[in-house]
Parts: sequence; structure tokens; C-alpha cells
Amino acid sequence: MADIIDFPDENKRLLESGNKNMQAQDFLAAKNDFKKLYQQEPIFSYAKKLVTALQHLGDYEGALQLADDHFTAFMNDREGFTEYFHLLLLDTQFLAAHKLLHNRKKTDFLVQLRKELNQLENAQEFLSYDLKNAKKKQLAYLDGTLQPIAPQEWQTLIKGISLADFLSICQEYLLEAQNPFIPPKLIEELVQDGATGDVFIDNKKVTLEELPLPEDTEVLRKTLAVVEEEVQDNPQLKMLIIPEIKAHFALLYPFLPDKNQAVDWAQSYILEYQAMFGENIDPKCWGEYQQIQDKKQKLRQIYQSLGEMHRN
Repeated sequence: MADIIDFPDENKRLLESGNKNMQAQDFLAAKNDFKKLYQQEPIFSYAKKLVTALQHLGDYEGALQLADDHFTAFMNDREGFTEYFHLLLLDTQFLAAHKLLHNRKKTDFLVQLRKELNQLENAQEFLSYDLKNAKKKQLAYLDGTLQPIAPQEWQTLIKGISLADFLSICQEYLLEAQNPFIPPKLIEELVQDGATGDVFIDNKKVTLEELPLPEDTEVLRKTLAVVEEEVQDNPQLKMLIIPEIKAHFALLYPFLPDKNQAVDWAQSYILEYQAMFGENIDPKCWGEYQQIQDKKQKLRQIYQSLGEMHRN
């Protein structure tokens, strides 16, 4: 009877082959091994090896897409975090790199990563004149559309530019912005990236380092909490009110209502929708919320105009 030969299982074979190919710097063969391995068992450890192979092949976009599928695991793994950070630099996603480091506890490890980012941005800025002009032209075009920025156009806008240059073109653009959808998005990006300094919108000064993100503002949290409590027995009403509040506050950012007005804003939405559903509302109630109603009407006109543009 012939001897029985015990072959290692397929995963072990692919792992060993991939590791050998990486050592031999045959990154294409390693990628193929790790890809098959990952397809058979899509776990973080195999994803990490495939990401490394893709990085060596210069497929930074593909590596980042795969890493995003295991984002939390990469963030919680020091080696994985470093690799993800370096991929952003290699893919010239400097703003995303700033965002990754912002609000993290300062350690020697993160200080070194920030130093790498700053050095790369400083080198890039020497060649940034044409890039800045291209970004300014793109922003001017997007401003003229009077529509929200599509995801792909947004990625094109924020890729390849340093935070200092991005802040500079934002400061210039915001002085004369006409598209109501763009300023809130630019401000939110700058805050997420940890930008510091002042910008002016409608002659109002905004100090970036003092701004919370929209979802972290006390007025939004309080407004939503009031609605949640008041209409908890009417899920349909809640489903209509909550998204509109978020949409309206997104357009108002960074000039949101005072936190002391949260209850009034919440009640104004509740009364409106209750009236729409046939409830009798005392006319005197509307007088208390007239200024709020006027602001909401302007916001609704902006969204209505957008809908009409899409229909035409």
C-alpha cells in the first residue's frame, strides 16, 4: 500500500507561498496568493497581508479600499494603523491623514507620524501653484452648480492638496460663496482635519479650532432629544421630523441656533407636522416661532430649488 502523504491544508499552503513570495519580492505572486487566501477566509490578518502586497505593487487605492473593510481592526493595531497612514500619504490623501491623527492622544509614535506628514506636505507645497489653481477652478465650477458636491468630485477636490493650501483656497472661496451646500461641507472638513485659524462667511468670522462638528453640537443633540421624547408614541411623525432637522442644521452649519433655542426649534417642527396630520393647533402658537419658521422656509426653498433642478 502506497504511503499517504499529508499535504498542508490550502490556507496554510497559500500563506506559506505568499510569505515566501514577499521575501523574494515577487509581490504580484504574493498578491495572488494572499488574494486567494483572503477570498477563502476574509479575516483581518489575511487582509493585512494582501494590503501590504498591494502597497508594494503601487495599488494604493485598492489597498485602502480593502483596509476600509477592516477599518476598526487597522485602527486598533499599531502596525496596521501605521500602514494605513502611510497608504494615505502614498495616495496623496493628506487631508485624510490629518483627519486620522486629529483628536488622538499625543504620543511619541503619533508625533513621528505627524512629522512625516508635515515633511511630505512641505515638499509638495513647493510644486503646488498649479495644483492650487486647479482646485480653485474646480471649486468655482462647483459653486456655479448650486448643488451638493457629488462624492467623486469631492474626493477629487480634497486629494493631493496640503491642509495649509486647502485652508487657503477655502478662506478665499468662502468670502464670495454662492452655493449654499458648499460652505458647511468645507467647514466640516477643516474641523475634522484639525485646521486652525479664521475664515469669513457672509462677513461673519468663524474660528475653526473653536467649532465642534455638526453632530457634536449641543443644540442639535438637544433638539433631537426633545423631538424623540415628544413624539415617541408616533413613529411616523418622528421619521418625518428627524431627517428634516438634520438636513436643515447641515445647511445652517456653522451658524446653528443658540442651544437655548433648541426646545423652540423642536416644538416648531412638531407643531407643523401635527398640523399636517390634521391636529388642531392654536394659531397663537405660531407667533412664538415666527422667526424660526421664516428660517425654515428659506431652507426648504433651497432644497425645493434643488429638486426642481433635478427634474428639469
